Amino acid sequence: MQLLPEKSMDDLPDDALGDVLRRLPPRWLAVSRCVGKAWRRTVDEGRLLRPDLLPLSFAGILIQFDCHAFPEFFARPSPSPPVNTKLDFLPPPRYPFDEVGGGFDEDYFVRDHCNGLLLTRLYVVNPATRRWDLLPLHRSLADPKRNKFWFNEYLAFDPTVSSSYQVFNIPYLSPSTYIQLDPLVEKSEWPPSTYILDVFSSKSDRWEERPFVRQGNFAGIVAEARQDHPCGWSSAKRGAAYWQQALYVHCQPNAVMRISLSDDKYRVIKLPTDEETMGYLGRSKKGVYYASFIKDLFRVWILDETYGQMKWMMKGEYDLKCVRASDQRVQGPWVLQDINYEFFRSQLPEVKKKAMVQEKTVWDSDNDGVDNVIDMAEERCHGCVVLGFHPFKEIIFLSSSTKDIWDATVHAYHLNSSRVECLGNMRPACYNLFEGFPCTEQNYEYFPYTPCWVDEFHSNNKCNL
Repeated sequence: MQLLPEKSMDDLPDDALGDVLRRLPPRWLAVSRCVGKAWRRTVDEGRLLRPDLLPLSFAGILIQFDCHAFPEFFARPSPSPPVNTKLDFLPPPRYPFDEVGGGFDEDYFVRDHCNGLLLTRLYVVNPATRRWDLLPLHRSLADPKRNKFWFNEYLAFDPTVSSSYQVFNIPYLSPSTYIQLDPLVEKSEWPPSTYILDVFSSKSDRWEERPFVRQGNFAGIVAEARQDHPCGWSSAKRGAAYWQQALYVHCQPNAVMRISLSDDKYRVIKLPTDEETMGYLGRSKKGVYYASFIKDLFRVWILDETYGQMKWMMKGEYDLKCVRASDQRVQGPWVLQDINYEFFRSQLPEVKKKAMVQEKTVWDSDNDGVDNVIDMAEERCHGCVVLGFHPFKEIIFLSSSTKDIWDATVHAYHLNSSRVECLGNMRPACYNLFEGFPCTEQNYEYFPYTPCWVDEFHSNNKCNL
């Protein structure tokens, strides 16, 4: 049987090509979009890749409390939730309640989220489809050549492009107060012209050293990258974004790095402000956003990549006083699911959680007439924490508290109207009982969650339910 030449496939009528592509499973439909413009147009215009399966809806916010085994989920309650974010289908964690001085292992601590997939220390998980992969171990961090670094891992996944995912292990130079380096090393450029990163690919099912070639100027030298940041490194590097086959992460306090997965190149992008402030990097409606916070104000920029020129465009300047003034324990339309309390309640001391009558108010981010917008008041809190950007609307989620960071009120700040909505309190049930166990992370992570229902999860490990 003679096959049609590849060129003649593009000459097929759109309806005939659509009939052929419609027979493919979602995984291969996503791959076929990369063949050429005609194929991509046929898939997109014919809506062959079902949009309801793609991560195109915002479900809520995943919160990783430092003394919890599983991530919590903060969202508007529903009689029939669209997705179950519990990770109880994974191998059970170590129970700490019968051990003196014991604690949870960190296997389920969420480190990153990308288009419906969660990254933990050992797993890549899709809560919507309950499919998961066990990550193989990569190079030992005990390697003496690596002791001048510490590392963060980030996910890269887009089901409209490929069913496979990648995990990037990004090195960060240790501050000068932690370790001394040779003066010649301190004067060398950072990041280097060829940046070798440890990358895991679900296609090959292994970690590999992958070189990325720098485009444009370098950000500075090692000594500058190792300077202490007034907000601390955990604040200086907050947030990341994956947008149009590129990963955006902080590479030092005053710059971010754009890692292109399509051509193995990277570019250093200076942040839009030189002020020593807390900053947050994330993805929203128009692409990559950056927010910087100083005193009672915060500013937001959007990265413009037109014609390959990386320019930060100011979105606006916003007042935090209304957010801080509204700090009070309120019952809003959103609630915390208390996943950890429900999962471990039989192991906890006998406690009873008071039943709370929740107002089943639908949070409508397009409705300008919301009753629970808080007016100015004299009560002030210590500060705000960024929970993330809304992935599809120009909204930033903030939490404010007067005492404990986990006993906070969550707000939705609308960047186009400066309107602030109070969504509710994210205090977990009986958290003081969990606090009795040692916590090695000592931090909190927040991820706006976009469920992905594409079941063609590229998996080499047979660890799926």
